[in-house]
This record gives sequence, structure tokens and C-alpha cells, in this order.
Amino acid sequence: MRYWLFAFLTLCSLAFAQVTHTVQPGETLYRIAKQYSTTVEALQVLNQIGDPTQLRVGQVLRVSGQPSTALNRLTQAPAPIEALEWPRQTVQGHLAVIRITAPQAVQGEVRFLNNTYPIQQNRVLLPVPALQAPGVYPALLRLGQDVVRLEVRVVAGSFGRFVLQLPPDRQALLVPERLRAERLRVVGSCDFNRPQQWRGPFQKPIQTNRITDPFGTRRSYDQGRTFSYHEGLDYGVPEGTPVYAPAPGVVGLAERLFVRGGAVTLDHGLGVCSGYWHLSRIVVQPGQTVQAGDLLGYSGNTGLSNGPHLHFEIRVRGIPTNPAPWFLSAP
Repeated sequence: MRYWLFAFLTLCSLAFAQVTHTVQPGETLYRIAKQYSTTVEALQVLNQIGDPTQLRVGQVLRVSGQPSTALNRLTQAPAPIEALEWPRQTVQGHLAVIRITAPQAVQGEVRFLNNTYPIQQNRVLLPVPALQAPGVYPALLRLGQDVVRLEVRVVAGSFGRFVLQLPPDRQALLVPERLRAERLRVVGSCDFNRPQQWRGPFQKPIQTNRITDPFGTRRSYDQGRTFSYHEGLDYGVPEGTPVYAPAPGVVGLAERLFVRGGAVTLDHGLGVCSGYWHLSRIVVQPGQTVQAGDLLGYSGNTGLSNGPHLHFEIRVRGIPTNPAPWFLSAP
């Protein structure tokens, strides 16, 4: 009896043990992900890696489990709120989610980084821009006449730098006025008041682990004169690779754009929209409701692109956020 009890407890401890991997010379995050049947994005989130090319020999990586997030908790808040929880720190380009415990739906808003975010389904999604300077910023929760001051600590992510060499015929796409107009069209395709459409983590939109450019990479298109950052994940795949919906949503836009090429946006509700750029072919229509796994189109090399790939991004009320955490646990 004691032997079986010991064996059972040993198996339990192994099942819940945290699996780690020590980086060896010549290894890449892609290779390590394949070894453990996981994804590059999952390893990035678990180890807070912004640029998957920045590995160090001897670095110890977590390869299983859920990201651990230390939370602030406030119990002294105006009725009907019983408690507030939010992360103690948030990485550039990620979300700070305020969760509200209350016996009923709470109405109000949060003022954060010069933007206003409504309370929806007793939580507030606060996107932190990828270029936001590290520091502590106020988040003012307004409930009628009551104001609760919270603080959000933003910490630096690890982002690489990349000079993108465009063919001469693609350099003509760098027109500031057209860039701004197209961005407004993409953001405007999302209904910020649509109810939540998804449940649980998002699926990957394409069947590959090969990320050719991660979120947040500081970019230059013309030897340093134009500076920006990468607003999503680039998956290196051959032209014509199927692209699927990662979660339920409503198609907001499905057309050929000047910079983004063949483009689709999905509205997932609560101000969350995903985007799919450079498609060679689109098979959905604006207003169409899709489920996770439904076909949206096929990857390509259209618009401002220097090779076949899929650019995938997630915006929260118009602000790009790192898609990688959404594959582990969506807010």
C-alpha cells in the first residue's frame, strides 16, 4: 500500500513539474519548440522573449505551464464593486486587464494613457503601446462620481531591430498620407461596442511555427529615415498557404489595400480585432460571421511585402498588441 501511494505521489509530482530546457550552441527557438511539440509563440510568452532570435547559450527556458502573472488586488472600492485585480507589471505591447468582482454588471470607464476604455463584462482591456516608455502610469477608474486611482507598471520588452530592404517597385508604397488613411480604414472596420464573440485561447491562423519577424521589432524601411515597429507576427509560408480564423468573429473588411495588400479583418468583440495582410486570395465577405477554423483566404506577397508570408495582428481598440499571449489564454 505504501509503495503504491509513493508511486502515485511521484507520478503526480512529475505531471505537475515545470519542464525546462537549457539552450545549447546552435539552437533556435523554432528548433526547441519542435523538440517539445509546442510553439515559438508559447515559448516567447512563457519566457517573456520579445525577439525569438535573441537566445543565449546556457539560458534556461520554461517549455510548459501557463504564464505566471503577479496581481494587485484592491478591496476598498465603491459599491457594488467587491474587489479589483490587475497585473503588477505589463510588458510593452501587451494587455493590462482589470478584472472586477461584483454581484452585477458594473458601468464605468478607465482613463489610461490619454485614452478612455469602457468597463465591459466586468473587465477592462488596457492595451499598452509597444513604444510606450517604461514607467508607472495612472489608470483612473470612474464609476459615476467616484474615481479610483490604480497604477499600471510598464516594463521594457526585448525587441530586435531590422532594416527591411524593399524592391524599387515596393518603395513607392511609403507615402505617409496613404499610410495614415489605410490605418484609419483598418481601425474603422472594428465595432468597439460589439459583444464578445470568442471564448478561451485563440488558435493559430496558419499551420507553421516559422516566425520570420516577431511583434515589436523596431523597423526601418529606408536606411533609418523611416522608423516604426512591427505590429504583428510574420509567418514565413509559401504563397497559397490556407489562412484560418483563430476565433469566432465578424468579417469587418475583405479587400485589396494599398500597403497591406490582400487584407481581412475579423471583429471578435470588446474592441478586439485581428488582421491578415498580404493575402493572394480572399474567400470571405464583409459582414460574414465565421467560427474558429473557418477559411479566410490564402497567403501571398501583395502590398508592402518583400516575400511570401502572412502578417497576423491583433488590435485592441485600434492599438496593436502582441498576438502570442492570445494563443495561451485570451483575456
